[in-house]
Parts: sequence; C-alpha cells; structure tokens
Amino acid sequence: MMKTKLALPLILFALLARALPALAAPAAAPPDPKSPKLSPNERLGALVERIKYEQQRLKTLEAKFEQHQESSLLAAPETSTGVFSYAAPDSVRWEYQAPNPISVVIKGDQMTTWYRDLKRAELLKVGRYSNQVFKYLGASGSMKSLLDYFTVTLGTSPKKGEPVRLDLVPRYQRIAKRLKSMTIWIDDEIYMPVRLRYVEADGDVTEYKFTGLKRNGNIPPDRFVLQIPKGVETRVIDLGREAGTGASGH
Repeated sequence: MMKTKLALPLILFALLARALPALAAPAAAPPDPKSPKLSPNERLGALVERIKYEQQRLKTLEAKFEQHQESSLLAAPETSTGVFSYAAPDSVRWEYQAPNPISVVIKGDQMTTWYRDLKRAELLKVGRYSNQVFKYLGASGSMKSLLDYFTVTLGTSPKKGEPVRLDLVPRYQRIAKRLKSMTIWIDDEIYMPVRLRYVEADGDVTEYKFTGLKRNGNIPPDRFVLQIPKGVETRVIDLGREAGTGASGH
C-alpha cells in the first residue's frame, strides 16, 4: 500500500459520501433519466436530480471494494480489496483486507489509519483541508456546485444494466493543480456510484470499484471506532495547519 497516496482519494470520496444527506432533493422522484425523449443535456439534468433524490434518502451504505493504483512511485500497479461502510452524517470506514491489512476510519474532520501489520497508525486532522474538498467537490451545498467547479459531460448511452458514466474536468487551476480529472460511474437502477476514477495532477491514477451495495441496513456504531492496542506507534498530522507533530506511542 502506497501510504503517501492513500489519503487524497479516501478523503475525496469519503467527504463526498458523508455530505450526501445534506444535498437538496425533490419531494418526489424526478423524471426517469433513461427516457428516450430526453436530449443529452436534459438527460444529464434528470440524472443529477435523480442522484440528489437517492442521496437524500441514504442513511447507511455498505459495499465490497477493489482499489487499483498506478503511480511512478510503484514498481507495478497495485490492487487492494476490502469493505467500505458509511453511516450518516459523517462516519466512514475502509477496511482493507488484502494484500495488506489496513483500517481507515473517517469521523467528522478526523481520519485514523491503522497499518495493522506494521503496528503503526496515523491520526490525520483534516481541518481546513476538509472545507477545501467540500468546496471543490460541491459537497457542502448542492449538486449545482459540482457543476460550477467541474465541466461535466455525460458518456455515451450505455446498454441496459450498465452504469452511466460522468466525466469531470476541473474548471479552475487551483483544483487542477491537485486533481486532473475524475470519472464517476452511476448504477442506472439505484443511482449510486459503483466505480470512481481519479487522475491526480502528477498523473497518478486511483480507481475504486464497488460491488454488493447494501443501502440503509443496520450498521453497529462500533464499526466506526478503532480500538488501537498499546504498543502501536501513532503519528498525528494536522492538514489544517499543513504541518505534522511528532510521533507518540499508545
């Protein structure tokens, strides 16, 4: 697992996910985005409204995931698998199972990463960085903000049962200096992301695929609590101040 590249995609997706219930949604289900009567622009608008509608109803989400990374820092592309959990309004857990056991819990503006086999943990205080990500992704307001900060295009009409692709390119340099592009694949039945791909400014690529999505099931609160045992070295990093503190042991 490439530690230096782990944080950005996790923060981007997790902060986007945790803000979903805050998005404004219509009282009733919007028109079907798959209607053949819609023009491409109308289809994109209908898709956005349907995503907002489904997001508003989301309380919990569980799924298996596969993460694929390509980077100049890696000798070869790397694939990891695990389980993703989310509970409104601000709890996220990534449980990496293979090839390396890693637990990542994001709660509020704090992310804890426990490298189990290395007996090391990192406590990341997102702080001001959190607000920047919300602003850039439009997650702090509405889906309209996403369209304000990114040029969004709708992929070619997929076959029935295949996900709908949204291609996003940053409109502004301050975003592009970190994120070159983003692609989101939306399931055409439940209107939730089933695949996400980030291309960072340096060309590194991270992609997630989600399967077995379970919405609004019962997730115990302790799923989002990491009980890090004594003897695990823990380092605190404050992104809000863009500086880290020294390491300490539990």
